Amino acid sequence: MGINDNGYIRGLVGPLVSRKVGAKNYIQSRPHRVRQNAETKNAGKDFGQASRAAAAIRQAFNLVHQKLHDGQMGNRLSRQVYRAMKTNISDDKGTLCLNNCVLDRLVNFQFNGNCHMQDALNIDPVVKLSEKNQIEISFPIFDIKRALLLPKGCNAIVFKFHTFSFDFKEREFAEVKDEEWEIDIVYDQDPIPAKTISIPCNEFAGTPVLVGFTLIYLRKNGRRCTVLNEVDSTPATILAAFQL
Repeated sequence: MGINDNGYIRGLVGPLVSRKVGAKNYIQSRPHRVRQNAETKNAGKDFGQASRAAAAIRQAFNLVHQKLHDGQMGNRLSRQVYRAMKTNISDDKGTLCLNNCVLDRLVNFQFNGNCHMQDALNIDPVVKLSEKNQIEISFPIFDIKRALLLPKGCNAIVFKFHTFSFDFKEREFAEVKDEEWEIDIVYDQDPIPAKTISIPCNEFAGTPVLVGFTLIYLRKNGRRCTVLNEVDSTPATILAAFQL
């Protein structure tokens, strides 16, 4: 029922809603309730599960993205997790979980939409999982100034790898290994030798394991060390994802 308030109409009038804002009267269509069927209810349950899984991933990799990411990262990650969950075509809709999906769809997710890892690093490490459930990340020999886009004043860099095992049903995660490779940058230095980072995961067999990867830019001055990473210059990605 509408109410005449000194010439202004407030409330419902048939299919319309009238409201007063300042000295103006606004009338708009009454919103319709959307009736959900079983399909839309199940999709909602699955997307809710995807959002909770994405929240666990974001929390686990705090030291990777360093909270230096674009404002839409959470939404982007939830959508990507949902895409991965839909690869499970065996379980019923409404019961999907990232524990039983193709995790390759999460690889190369960029936590920071303002800074893509492929723009910051011009070489691609080779990642493989051995028969003994050991993740191996191999870098070729490279010239650091050609392989990396460095911020002004940077004279050292850290390649950081943070690996976690997840139980997405329980929304729990456990650290597998936190590995760092620091390289000083000096004038006219020799190429950086090839290197392989090894991450033993056999203890976590039967779980999904994700590897986060970021670059930390440093300016060293004697005993002082300043981190140069900012929102527009912090590449951070999911480098690898395996169902052990």
